[in-house]
Amino acid sequence: MPCRVFPNRDGTGRSSPNEVGGARSELMDEKQITDKANPSRDSGEASGGSRPPEEVKARRGLGRRVGVMALIVMAGLMLGIAIAVLALIGRPVVMPEWARVQIEAQVNAQVDAVQIGMGEVALVVEEGWQPRVHLRDVRLRDAEGRHVLNLSDVESTFALRPLLSGEFRPSHFWLTGMQLLLRRDVDGQVGLSLGEMPGAARQADLAGLADQVDAMLELPFLSDFETLTADGLTLRYEDARAGRAWTFDGGRIEIARPGGGAGEELSLRGDFALLGGRDYAATVEVSYRGRLDSPEAVFGVSFEDLATSDIAEQSAALLWLNVLRAPISGSLRASTDEEGNLGPLSATLRIGEGVLQPTETTRPIPFRAAQTYFTYDPHSRIMHLDQVSVDSAWGQARGDGQVMVGAPTDADVIAGGNWPSEFVAQIRLAEISANPDDLFAAPVSVSNASADLRLRLDPFQLSLGEMTVQDGARRLVLSGDLRAPAGGWDFSLNGRLNHLTPERLLELWPERVIPRTRKWVGDNVLAAKLRNVQIGLRGEPDAAPDLYLGLEFDEAATRFSKTMPPVQGARGHATLMRNEFTVRAEAGHVTAPQGGRVEIAGTAFHIPDVREREGLGVVDLHTKSTITGALSLLDIEPLGLLRKAGQVVTMADGQAEATGRLSFPRKPDVPVEDISYDIAAELRNVRSETLIPGHVLAAPVLDVRADAGGLQISGAGRVGQVPVEGRFSSPLGEGGQGGSTVEGSIELSQTFVDQFNVGLPPDAVRGRARGDVAIRLQRDRPAQFTLGSDLAGVSLRIPQIGWSMSEAATGRLQVTGQLGAPTEISAIALDAPGLSASGRLDLGPEGVFRAASFDRVRAGNWLDAPVTLIGRGPGRAPEIRVDGGAVDLRQTEIGSGTGAGRQNGGGPIRATLDRLTISDAIALTGFRGEFSTEGGMDGSFTGRVNGGAEVTGRVIPRSGRSAFRILSEDAGGVLKSAGLLKNARGGNFDLTLVPAAEAGDFDGTLKIGNIRLREAPAMAELLNAISVVGLLEQLSGNGILFTDVNAQFRLAPDQVTLLRSSAVGASLGISMDGYYYFDSGTMQFQGVLSPLYLLNAVGQILTRRGEGLIGFNFRLLGTPEDPRVRVNPFSLLTPGMFREIFRRPVPEVTQ
Repeated sequence: MPCRVFPNRDGTGRSSPNEVGGARSELMDEKQITDKANPSRDSGEASGGSRPPEEVKARRGLGRRVGVMALIVMAGLMLGIAIAVLALIGRPVVMPEWARVQIEAQVNAQVDAVQIGMGEVALVVEEGWQPRVHLRDVRLRDAEGRHVLNLSDVESTFALRPLLSGEFRPSHFWLTGMQLLLRRDVDGQVGLSLGEMPGAARQADLAGLADQVDAMLELPFLSDFETLTADGLTLRYEDARAGRAWTFDGGRIEIARPGGGAGEELSLRGDFALLGGRDYAATVEVSYRGRLDSPEAVFGVSFEDLATSDIAEQSAALLWLNVLRAPISGSLRASTDEEGNLGPLSATLRIGEGVLQPTETTRPIPFRAAQTYFTYDPHSRIMHLDQVSVDSAWGQARGDGQVMVGAPTDADVIAGGNWPSEFVAQIRLAEISANPDDLFAAPVSVSNASADLRLRLDPFQLSLGEMTVQDGARRLVLSGDLRAPAGGWDFSLNGRLNHLTPERLLELWPERVIPRTRKWVGDNVLAAKLRNVQIGLRGEPDAAPDLYLGLEFDEAATRFSKTMPPVQGARGHATLMRNEFTVRAEAGHVTAPQGGRVEIAGTAFHIPDVREREGLGVVDLHTKSTITGALSLLDIEPLGLLRKAGQVVTMADGQAEATGRLSFPRKPDVPVEDISYDIAAELRNVRSETLIPGHVLAAPVLDVRADAGGLQISGAGRVGQVPVEGRFSSPLGEGGQGGSTVEGSIELSQTFVDQFNVGLPPDAVRGRARGDVAIRLQRDRPAQFTLGSDLAGVSLRIPQIGWSMSEAATGRLQVTGQLGAPTEISAIALDAPGLSASGRLDLGPEGVFRAASFDRVRAGNWLDAPVTLIGRGPGRAPEIRVDGGAVDLRQTEIGSGTGAGRQNGGGPIRATLDRLTISDAIALTGFRGEFSTEGGMDGSFTGRVNGGAEVTGRVIPRSGRSAFRILSEDAGGVLKSAGLLKNARGGNFDLTLVPAAEAGDFDGTLKIGNIRLREAPAMAELLNAISVVGLLEQLSGNGILFTDVNAQFRLAPDQVTLLRSSAVGASLGISMDGYYYFDSGTMQFQGVLSPLYLLNAVGQILTRRGEGLIGFNFRLLGTPEDPRVRVNPFSLLTPGMFREIFRRPVPEVTQ
């Protein structure tokens, strides 16, 4: 029998019993070996019959010899065969062609549906007499002759006894180069076929596939089957549900049926390498263990470095892996029950470094690793997560829980899909550390949390129904959605937190989300208790995240400006919405550098757009404090409003309630010109000793406004006891150095006079007038002020000078000066009916009136002189000094002795006048006098009559006015100076003027002694008229001597009414009465001239004084320079007692 010995796989010519998965040898039992070594003897014994003994013996002898020979030959033959067989043990022997055909036919006779072709058949007898067949180039065709499968090598062991009976019953198989096709339809039914054989196995679920395997093993051909080992296996897996196909190469499968045909257990183990074109190798191991008599089975898959997308759609419980792009390793374990129902799926998944990327256009989110252990019940569709852990660029977490795998929707079924539409999970998390999208500088860690999640895959949407994070005593509740549009992520996250600290807030606030506002919070929120925190985070592709933050705070300490003191004890809320950040305080205070606490309830800090670099910060102020506290804050740099205005923060005491807005760029070292502010305040119970230096300003309410235009304080109040109303203005900024102003009105009354020590006599002012005041305040300089008024509503009176103005009248008062210690009045001007004056006031160091100097005082028509008022202390009328100027007594009742001078004690008057006009023709020049006005005008004076004769005099009060007595040692000079008698000489002059009933009228008495009269035109004319030659000569010579001159008269401003007068001497006596008119300078006198009066005077007992028994009646008309004399010569013949017949009655005046 020709044969070939092929070397086996180990190159020794013997097949290794454990090659390709460890082939198992089947040892023939001892009976089989005995049967083959000792052929049956039944035939010899059966044909023996009855023979003769001899024959028998002969035959036996011969037989013995033949037998012995045969035995020897057989033994040798058997020994040779045994030696040959033993020499071939373990060495393949190629069967002849007829044997190959016979074997091929025998095998095809036992197998349905396929036809097997063999290129070469080799037989190997293993040690222990275990035969093994080795087939090369095995070809399988289906019933229609179509090519199905090629196998390069097939080896099998089999039992000899069935083979001797013509049956080939292999027990162990070794295959090389087999190709398998595994298909799964959209309903999850699977089918397995060999090679390219379409539909070779009907599609079924896993239990059905197991049934198909069981049925195949029931074939007689495989009745002794125990193991199958396949190497070099190629498996193509086509998944219609996933729409994908995979090719596994280099596979190895081991199928075992312990006990062979008598065994009911079946197990399968296999491993494959996935051809995927990736930069890492992926391997899959499969296992199966079940029974042939029951659908109950356990199967599993283990894999290393598969792509998540490769495994995602193999189970509803794994579909969520589709959103990942990463290598995955792990194992899946499942089972079927006795009825073939699929039981729970247990999975262990270890996901390597990869990304979360639901679609190809979605920006990937990298992660480092993830791991989960879960069990999925396909009937309840519940996935129990025993453990899940994630380590990603967005965070790390570990937890457990369960997932409800949603049933496919009707739309999914109609579309041909049978996958779950969503996953709903309830997860408990621990050791959470999150940093989504690198939003935080360091991951945010919490101890434990629970979450309700829903995952939708098409389109991708991860919804966080509620996530409760327990972070110590803090409880954070989150909800939100994560979507994956093209190019990025669309996410929303809402959160509520019961309370947290500012430090924790910053940990939860992503650094890249509104970083400047976050930095402001970190730098300026010094301490706080935050509660009821609400968070909203929104993000879209190619857009900066939008953060909403709302919270309430208590016991907060916050700094809203680097230079300002921090807010303390604040309570309120803060919001960040649509890039606007606002912090509003419902309570809190700032401790000002001076003035104590400033309450800030209602104050808000606002950033209109947090995206702007160095954008605006806005403070909406609502404060309550002392005025000093509020001003102290406004004076802190960079504002420095008070210093720039030249004021101090202690400028006023009281309470302040302020509102307003302060805006500035959020950058370091902000220049003051970049700060915008508009602040309004209401000041109550204000008291200031600095706004009006030297005086106390008090007001119940003042309004304050501070803006770029300056600082303004307005309202009504009192300066001391004087009502005022006005506005304080101070320019701020660069113009603030120019000083401040106070503009308003002040009440002019006696209270004003007393408050500002004006120096007017007591009760000089009655009623009230409004004065317009303007005060200019400058740093380090006294405040300058002006005061103006029309004096409407006030009555003024200066009884010392006899002037007054009624409340109905108006005038003009203008005062200029400076306020301080002391107050100075540099200019005062009064223009009122009957009085005008301009000058200045001098107030002493204590602010008490010291003097008032008026360069010119005009009182009606009677006074035009510089006047100085010198203070004599509080409550006392000032001393009046008149230095120069003129006084016209015709127009005044000066020194009337009424009013304040009488009631309160008038002040002294010292007058040095250029001219004191007494009448139209008489005036005193070089007038000097010192008077007292206590009880009226009383004092002495000197002067010259019309610049001529010197007189002395005295003024005394009389009937509410002043009476005058004027004395002179030169009566002639006085008369001459008065324009009465130009050539009178000598004599004593004594004139008394007593006020008459009419204002400006005086009743006068004149006494002159020893006056000599010469060259008097009127007298000469008179004497010439009566032809008294001797008297004419005397008049033109040494003059006529009058020893006694008496006159009584009424002196009025426009005339002198001579009531009676007489002038007597030794040679002449004259009596005269009549009128002298100052305006025209004309005379209307009448009288009697008595010559030789020394002898003639004996008749005066019957006549008037100055008339004798004999006399001439005359009338004197014209002017003193051009007199006209008319004499009645017949009067000489008339006795004196009858002389009244020839003259008019004596003038009469009102008493």
